[in-house]
Order: sequence, then structure tokens, then C-alpha cells
Amino acid sequence: MAVFNSATARRMSSQPENSTGRLSSRRRTLKAGVIAYSGRHVTLHCTIRDLSDGGARLLVTGTVEAPDTFELIIEIDALEVPCAVMWRRGMEIGVKFTAPPRRREKKRLQVIDQWAQSTAKPTLRRQAKPVT
Repeated sequence: MAVFNSATARRMSSQPENSTGRLSSRRRTLKAGVIAYSGRHVTLHCTIRDLSDGGARLLVTGTVEAPDTFELIIEIDALEVPCAVMWRRGMEIGVKFTAPPRRREKKRLQVIDQWAQSTAKPTLRRQAKPVT
């Protein structure tokens, strides 16, 4: 009699998984995000700790708990994606993206992008006052 376990199921599956059982690899990140629900009338701020093509790990602080389904808004990348909560551990939640992300027009540029386009070298030193 053959032994059938989760490792055997992964080998027989048509979709490859990595060593953590995920369909796509996670990328560590530290970005600000917004959890929006109830027609975007209610929002919670969160920190995006890990991000992959299929989901994310979020850190939510405060006394209000995130609902089971919501829209995640990543303002710095101008992305909006609907999510469903897969797990909760303390202040962290793991979410699965239920649809492809929608890209919006960026509302602001990253500071690094502005410095890269500038010809002047950024400095924290005070500029000398002109002598009159």
C-alpha cells in the first residue's frame, strides 16, 4: 500500500511550490499600506512586511481588527488589490490576493527618485549666506 502525504501531493500537483509551500516566492519589504473596507469608508493603516505575487504578510496595530475581506492600497507603488485573510497571529495577518492588482496614477514621487533625477547633490548642510 502506497503512502500518500502532502509531499507526494505537491510532487503530483501541476503547480510547482517552493520549500515553504508557496506558489510564488516572498520578498521582504517595509512599506506603508492601507486596509480599506465598507466601500472605502473605513480604513486602517498597516505595514507590509512580506510581499509575493499571490499575497502578503501585514502588520496591523491598533484596537480595530481587519475584516476577512478588504482592499489593500499600497500608495507608494500606486497599487490596489482585493484581499482575503488566510491566517491571523497576534498583530500579523496573512492575506491572499483574490484578483490581480490594479495600478493607479502615483500621487507622489519617492524621495529617492527625485534625488536621482536632480543634478545637484543632496546635502544636509546649511547653505552659506551671501555677503552683502
